[in-house]
Amino acid sequence: MVALAEAHRVVREYSTTWYEPVVSMPARLNEAVSCAYLLMRGIDEIEDHPGLAGADKAVLLRGIGRTLQRRFARDDLAALFAGREAVLPQVTLRLGEWAGLAPPEIGPRVWETFATMSERMAGWAECGFTVHDEPDLDRYTYAVAGTLALLLSDLWAWYDGTPSSRTLGVAYGRALQSVNILVDRAVDTGRGVDFWPDGWREPDMVRYARQELVLADAYVAGLPDGPARTFCAEPLARAHRALRSWTPAPRGSAPDDGGGR
Repeated sequence: MVALAEAHRVVREYSTTWYEPVVSMPARLNEAVSCAYLLMRGIDEIEDHPGLAGADKAVLLRGIGRTLQRRFARDDLAALFAGREAVLPQVTLRLGEWAGLAPPEIGPRVWETFATMSERMAGWAECGFTVHDEPDLDRYTYAVAGTLALLLSDLWAWYDGTPSSRTLGVAYGRALQSVNILVDRAVDTGRGVDFWPDGWREPDMVRYARQELVLADAYVAGLPDGPARTFCAEPLARAHRALRSWTPAPRGSAPDDGGGR
C-alpha cells in the first residue's frame, strides 16, 4: 500500500485549498480523506484533460466506475489506462494505489462515491459538459461536489459519530464548486468548456454562489468542534475570500484554487 506521506505529497502538489485540511486529520480519518481527495483528483484530471475526446473520457470514467463497484485490485485500475501512460498524469495512473488508502471498514463507502461520480462524469463528458439552465448547473455541481459532501458526512459519522446535515452538506459542495466555476471561467472557456447556463452573466453566477454559501455557512456552523469542522472551515473561508476579491479574469489566465478543488 502507498505510504501516507506519499499521498500527502501528491495532495500538496495539486491543491492549496485541501492540503492543510487533509494533513490535519487524525489517523484513520486522515487515510480516508486522503483516499477521497486523490480519487477525486484522479477522476477530475480525466474530466478536464484537453487532449482527450469526450467519448474517450467517457470510456475511461465508466471503466473506473465499474471497477470500483466490484472486488478489485490495484492493477485492475491501472489496466484501464494501458496505452495512455504518456497522456494521463500520475495522479490518475495511480488511482489503484489511492483506493487502497482507505481503512477497510469505510473503503467501500468511499469507493461507492467515486464509482457514482465517475459514471455521472462520463455522461457529462459525452455531452461536452453542456449546461443550459440552472437545473443543469445544479446537477453538475451535485455530481462533482455535492456527492463528495455526502461522503464527508458519512466519514464524520463513521469516525466519531459527528452528526451533520446532508442537505446543507450538498450546499457546501455546491458553494465551493460554484466559486471555482466563477473564478476559473477564463481557463475553462479557453479549453472549450463553459459551465455557465445559457445567457448568464457575472451577477447571475455570483448570485448562485452566494445563495449556496449561505447554506454552506450553516453547514459548518452546525458542526461541533472537532475534525469535521476543522476540515470544512478553511476551504469555505477561502471560497468567501475568493468571491469577495473576484474580478473577471483575462481569457486563458491560471486558476487560483479558490474553491472546491
